[in-house]
This record gives sequence, structure tokens and C-alpha cells, in this order.
Amino acid sequence: MRLGSLVGLFLVTAFAVASSVNAAMPGQHNNAASGDLISGEWDATFYAAGQGTPFTLELKLRGETVTGKVHSAHTGPGTISKGSWANDKLTMTFDFASHESIAVTGGLKDGKLSGEFRTEGFVAKWEAKKKTATATK
Repeated sequence: MRLGSLVGLFLVTAFAVASSVNAAMPGQHNNAASGDLISGEWDATFYAAGQGTPFTLELKLRGETVTGKVHSAHTGPGTISKGSWANDKLTMTFDFASHESIAVTGGLKDGKLSGEFRTEGFVAKWEAKKKTATATK
């Protein structure tokens, strides 16, 4: 009986340690399992005047607040402000040092973010696909 109690204590302790390690490493958990489908790195494209301009997004969701970084060859690096994810709708502003801000709206469908952006007096479309983790050797 005593051995069974020790084994049970060991299992409870091991579970507690594993849980605390996962909590201490927020970037290592499954965001989808926690209901967060947008945090992470995204490969994206602005579509305007019949051309696509690639950009990257790094999104972080905390509650309904979205923050992060954005970068394209056209705009350079930028930050995300006024970001919100509520009722499956995304709104945010991309702010840059050397480019007019870009107001972005959209949503998530079939694993892709997409919507409209507004800048420099026009409105056009954008879309993004989440980057997948690659195995390292």
C-alpha cells in the first residue's frame, strides 16, 4: 500500500512540474487549444493596383488586445497599435517611421486572415497565412 502512495505522489508531482514548465514557457503552448488562433508569425500580402506586396506579421493576443510587429520591403519595420480581436473581427493599425500608417480590418476563415487595408487615400485587400514551425536538426 505504501508503494502505491509513493507512486501516486510521484505522478502528482510530475504533473505539477510539467504544468508549471508549460506555464513558464508561453511561446511553447498550443495557442489554438487556448482559443487564440491569431498569435504567431504570419506571411502576408497587400494587394493593390493589380500587384501583391509581401509583408510579415508577428501578432500577440492578450484578451481582446492585439499587439505586435509588421514589416515589408515597401514600408520597413513597424509596430501594431489600436489592435483588437473581438467577435471574430480583427482591427489594427500599422505604424511606421517612414510610411503613412495603415488601417487594417479583417477576420479569420479557413486558417487564413484576410480583409481590407486603408492607406494613402485608397482601400485594398490583404491576406495572411500562418507560418508553420519547421523542425530543426
